[in-house]
Amino acid sequence: MSKLEDIAQGKDGERRRFDKVLWLNDVIFTVRPSPSSHSNYGMGANFSQTEDIITLLNTNDGHYAAACSLDFSSPPLYYDTFALRDSSGAATIQPTYPYFLSSPSRSATLELSPIPVQSCWNGIVAFDAAPFYGDNTHLPLKFRGLPDTLAEKHLEASECCLIHADNYLSNEKGVWMNPNVRVGYNEEAYNATHPSGMWPSRGEKVVGMWKNRVARWTGWMGRWSERIVVRGRIKGWEREEGKREVGGSCAINEMQVLVENGWKHL
Repeated sequence: MSKLEDIAQGKDGERRRFDKVLWLNDVIFTVRPSPSSHSNYGMGANFSQTEDIITLLNTNDGHYAAACSLDFSSPPLYYDTFALRDSSGAATIQPTYPYFLSSPSRSATLELSPIPVQSCWNGIVAFDAAPFYGDNTHLPLKFRGLPDTLAEKHLEASECCLIHADNYLSNEKGVWMNPNVRVGYNEEAYNATHPSGMWPSRGEKVVGMWKNRVARWTGWMGRWSERIVVRGRIKGWEREEGKREVGGSCAINEMQVLVENGWKHL
């Protein structure tokens, strides 16, 4: 991100500050709008030819700290489980629609409207650029991982989640997922999430909502015990180090190590 500051200082020519920062994963997305698409949102609208990037940038009329797409590799399972946290800071409770534990996030998903979340990345994400420049009160926003001494307590967190916890605009403008911007890591995944009819189908909605209810009713003990373990390790570290970790909701009871074909979860 130092390049952003170089351009702002005019090191490569004319000085320029940007309004948004857009990050793209290796995903498939469209670049041409549909003539029949007159709104960013709507139940049952055909978004198969909408301009994904413009739709994402226009989330909440452009008022957000960050806005993310929804990504898929093997639909109907969404992909980025590591970075996504709902409006309460909880991880999703199911990998299929409607995904979320918290009522505000789940309700927005059912309406296909911008979903309030605490963090997301999910293939494509747009940020308000201001925090990356810093100001008289805040240092420029930087990506980071968990401190090594905290990670040694068998905790891991995504830098794509921690960036939202560190972003001072997250509370002011919110972090939002736009369910009408669905991207794929392959053509089959993209096409499957952009059917000619409604997405998700009525059947998928009914099944998904019942699965969500069951997950909420039956999974509370596992979620509670996970939170207790993670919070306990973080609080212990904070006492030892005399520091505070603001990205506690991003942390999971896991370690990741590099292996030949990527990484391994321990």
